[in-house]
Amino acid sequence: MSTPLLLLFDGHALVHRAFHALPELSTKEGQPTGAVYGFATMLLKTLEEFKPTHCAVAFDTAAPTFRHVQFEEYKAHRPKAPDELTAQFGPVRDLVKAFNLFILEKEGFEADDLLGAVSRKASAEGIETVIVTGDTDMLQLVAPRVRVLLPKPRRPFSDTQLYDEEAVRKRYGLNPSQIADFKGLKGDPSDNIPGVPGIGEKTALKLITEFGSIEGIFERIHEVTPTKLRETLQANESLARQSKALATIATDAPISLNLDDCRITGYDREKVIEIFRALEFHSLLSKLEPLGTRDRTPATVRGANPSQYTIVNAEESLDRMIEEISAAEMIAVDTETTGTDPRHAGLVGISLSLGEGKAWYIPVGHHGTEPQLSLAQVTARLGPILEDPRIRKTAHNAKFDLTVLDRYGLRIANLDFDTMIAAHLLGEKSLGLKPLAFGKLGVEMTPITALIGTGNKQISMAEVAISQAGQYACADAEMTARLRPVLESEMKAQEVWRVFSEIEMPLVPILCRMEKHGVALDTGILEKMSEDLARQIARLEAEIYSAVGHEFNINSSQQLGSILFEELKLPTSRKTKSGYSTDISVLEGLRGEHVAVGLIIDYRQLTKLKSTYVDALPALVDPDTGRVHTSFNQTATATGRLSSSDPNLQNIPVRSELGKRIREAFIAPGERSLLLSADYSQIELRVMAHLSQDPGLLTAFARDEDIHTATAARVFGVEPANVTPDMRRIAKVVNFGVIYGMSDYGLEQATGLTREQATAFIKSYFQKYAGVQTYIESTKQHAVEKGYVQTLLGRRRYIPEIKSSNYTVRQAAERMAINMPVQGTAAEIMKLAMIKIQAEMDRRGLSSKMILQVHDELLFEVPAEELEPLKQIVEGVMPKAMELSVPLKIAIKTGRNWGEIE
Repeated sequence: MSTPLLLLFDGHALVHRAFHALPELSTKEGQPTGAVYGFATMLLKTLEEFKPTHCAVAFDTAAPTFRHVQFEEYKAHRPKAPDELTAQFGPVRDLVKAFNLFILEKEGFEADDLLGAVSRKASAEGIETVIVTGDTDMLQLVAPRVRVLLPKPRRPFSDTQLYDEEAVRKRYGLNPSQIADFKGLKGDPSDNIPGVPGIGEKTALKLITEFGSIEGIFERIHEVTPTKLRETLQANESLARQSKALATIATDAPISLNLDDCRITGYDREKVIEIFRALEFHSLLSKLEPLGTRDRTPATVRGANPSQYTIVNAEESLDRMIEEISAAEMIAVDTETTGTDPRHAGLVGISLSLGEGKAWYIPVGHHGTEPQLSLAQVTARLGPILEDPRIRKTAHNAKFDLTVLDRYGLRIANLDFDTMIAAHLLGEKSLGLKPLAFGKLGVEMTPITALIGTGNKQISMAEVAISQAGQYACADAEMTARLRPVLESEMKAQEVWRVFSEIEMPLVPILCRMEKHGVALDTGILEKMSEDLARQIARLEAEIYSAVGHEFNINSSQQLGSILFEELKLPTSRKTKSGYSTDISVLEGLRGEHVAVGLIIDYRQLTKLKSTYVDALPALVDPDTGRVHTSFNQTATATGRLSSSDPNLQNIPVRSELGKRIREAFIAPGERSLLLSADYSQIELRVMAHLSQDPGLLTAFARDEDIHTATAARVFGVEPANVTPDMRRIAKVVNFGVIYGMSDYGLEQATGLTREQATAFIKSYFQKYAGVQTYIESTKQHAVEKGYVQTLLGRRRYIPEIKSSNYTVRQAAERMAINMPVQGTAAEIMKLAMIKIQAEMDRRGLSSKMILQVHDELLFEVPAEELEPLKQIVEGVMPKAMELSVPLKIAIKTGRNWGEIE
């Protein structure tokens, strides 16, 4: 028989600790959830780790405690808890009740006292106890049968340490029973416990170590030295004793409890799931698996209707499937592969579904001797259906499936729904198929690792038995089909259907083509550049060592901070717990203070360029194509901008000479091809002019004036001809900064103006461009009232943080609110242009390729003979992609390489 174990949760302390330790999480509607999530994570983690036989959760009550009676100022200094925190105690209690865990609370006592009393009672009955808390005060309860689990200092909330008596002694140099004496002497500001005036941690530790306790000190007060310390203690004896009493957990709290009340008997799984769904805790669903009395036999889906899943591994079953799906209006498609890179992953199987209760799995690449169809058989029969434009196709992360199937000769026509993109447009935070099925359909889907009993160990799908892979794959396809009408209805209700159907879905096959074609790279240029950079870096290293006077690890921020601020005595803010900050903003602020600083900045820039691009890019050239193939992501940004990864080709520096040299390696291959760049001019400022309808901006763009010169002239009160380069520079910073909600501090940092000058400039700017200020204020107000902002076409960004009581969080949310409609609308203009340009290129039968999209720029690879026709298309489409109150303007450049274009 296993030894009984009682797990006690300090609910109040854990919720508070989680609230301050974790980001301000919330549901899409703005309900704060960060503290609940932290508590739930800790609850599930510790229940699984310790597997207790008994469990209880303690909470404070609103009534004053006996400590308030003894000492009126106890915790009196604490500000009222923010609404975002107090609102989360209700869901925490609901969760505790759903887990059928006993709740401890009693008026007049804190949760600490109840936990102390219960732990002592359990210990007396021979039951081992672990107290889970976020409060170090609880360490005084550690005893032979009582341990305390605490989050580690300055570590993630769920990273914990278990304290027994030896661990407490190692941390404090005291026994657990002496912690109240220690706090009685030094005081505890967090609880407003005064302690003895003038006694700090070192003195308190010395006294308790020597005399054992506060009582021991006063029993032998004549032995205390020096005299001044003895006199201080004598003058404050009553305060010391009172402070200890306040710091001591009352293990004799009058609580009648039968420990059988705390026995774990299972939990209300459906209620827990209901709470998780409401709070959007989709990622915690899998952590319920080991708990309670649920059926341990894995099923593919829970909460779904019984499904008819068919393995298609013979001609007869293939014929029946083809007959059925040929008559369908819509089919969901999913692939199982041997890897996560769609350009190289092997095809293991294809799953199809018509919706609820109907799905098929076609194995084509499993290992072993189980019967399966050949790829040729499947392609011949399934290919025409996938290419049938009459049948609508649905997929989750469709670009992956399109790319994989294309490599195996299967083309998909009329792909008109991607459930992942739909979820992204709806503001869902978890875009995986499983959390979406859980959140939208109430269906639990078992991961393949759980289905085949490998725990967390990943395994190639080709190694999985076809019957098991079929269950998993059919569930994926079925859930994708079932999600479609739900997500479609929500998109129409939230008025983002147009963005989805007219922009995002038509863009998917275009991005597939761009990724497939890739970009040609001259690796010789980068290899030569790598050698040059290595020499420059070595020279900079030598100069830095010479300037400092000795060698050290330049890449170690700890060593660098010590050199700059302790050895060279450069000005700095106070030292933090993790050391001195040496990030680029700090170093730029020190430029000119010492010769080494500028050298270190140059060294960092060169080493980053070398490692991130110059050395990394050649290794990413695909040996089959000789090109670099980036991956474009439609669901990575909240504004709707495309992002690029593996490698990120949108982050290559533009303005530096080294950045230009890196871009020179991106070439047009062959003798008779060129690169063509089409770049929107100041598109975000033009969007701002349209959104704000500010007369000054509208006039400047209508007259095709230099917007930065025009702004400088208006704000500085001079004629455009008299605007100096420095005036224009400051105006440019503000023009673009306004889009991102720039503050006077931001302008000060970006321009070198004083804070007063920056404040005055921004004030003058908004006086001259009053329409911009009106737009900004109305946009922030819209975000507060509606919980979201949106682009011209209706794309939304939900910003619940804009109601936060935390000033820093709220300010950041306001900047998001200001920027999103501008940047998002600009991104939609670019996407519309891409769709229309590709359609016209296809209509004319051009062999030119769209190869990159970098924010406001489109890059094409063009045969020389198609240069003029492509220019005509681009010039005809891009300026008219969306009708605004100001003209859209583009710049077209050509060259043999990307750097030459710049």
